[in-house]
Amino acid sequence: MNGQIRKKKIITAVAAVCLLLVYIMIFCFSSESAEESSALSRAVMDFLVDMYYKMMGGGGEVVVVDPQAVPLEKIIRKAAHFAEYMAVGFLSFGIAVLWIKKLWYGIGLVMLQLLISGAMDELHQYFVPGRYASVKDVMLDTAGGMAGILIILLGKGYLFLWNYLKQFKRKKD
Repeated sequence: MNGQIRKKKIITAVAAVCLLLVYIMIFCFSSESAEESSALSRAVMDFLVDMYYKMMGGGGEVVVVDPQAVPLEKIIRKAAHFAEYMAVGFLSFGIAVLWIKKLWYGIGLVMLQLLISGAMDELHQYFVPGRYASVKDVMLDTAGGMAGILIILLGKGYLFLWNYLKQFKRKKD
């Protein structure tokens, strides 16, 4: 039993450090001015478009994308919000699953954490030049976190099914 608790503590410590790093990353991205943030989104957009054309057999020519013609920058920004908070939900709920017996209680606590941290992130952005706070982004952050929770839940369901099938096969043999 002692080894089991030690293992839970190690997993919790690693997940907590990763969670802290994700929050630092979120804070750093939110601290960028509107121009810096747009430049990063455009760089990612250019990279993705370039990779797409290369995978489609493009001749290696430089592809210039008109940001007005392709709304990729906004999609990239929203995907980043979603992905950041998916990592937060995954890590936070992973810790909760280890220590909280009632699954729904853990989900509730992590959802509250997601709403508060998303709102704090948007409040932080409100004070950054050229940025603004958005309730839609808080909802998007929360949805990303819910996706992280869902990954854990689906994984637990898969493991439950796998163990059940192994036991069923043993009984059959």
